[in-house]
Amino acid sequence: MSLSRELDWVAKYEILLGYRKRDGLDWDSSRLQLVDLQYSDVRPEKGLYQRLAARGRFERITTDQEIRRAVDHPPEDTRAYFRGRCLDKYADSVAAASWDSVIFDVPGRESLQRVPTLEPTRGTKQHVQALIDRSRTAEDLVRALTEG
Repeated sequence: MSLSRELDWVAKYEILLGYRKRDGLDWDSSRLQLVDLQYSDVRPEKGLYQRLAARGRFERITTDQEIRRAVDHPPEDTRAYFRGRCLDKYADSVAAASWDSVIFDVPGRESLQRVPTLEPTRGTKQHVQALIDRSRTAEDLVRALTEG
């Protein structure tokens, strides 16, 4: 039984497998990397996921209202809490944010500062709320994480 209608990563994996089989591509193919990026593009007119969803390819388990709420109120029991709070509190200093990191552009640092968020159960409200609350700026937060 396939879960490609219910689980995003399974759907994307099946799409990538299809391209590999059809075009004889290796996993490190730049075409597959492009499909991967296009799949995740959140713009309705550009994203492969968006186009497939419009055709009824996926089963929705959330409503648009729940998604809008999650933007401002991320789950408190996963790394999404850390990412969401950083985007809210330090928006001007966040260069990028993804599932596995938040990247800050802070004064006084020659390069961007990547804070990995690889472990889903780290970065919860219980784990980082006090740190974020006492870090007035992204610079304070990065300093506490790298020097503390």
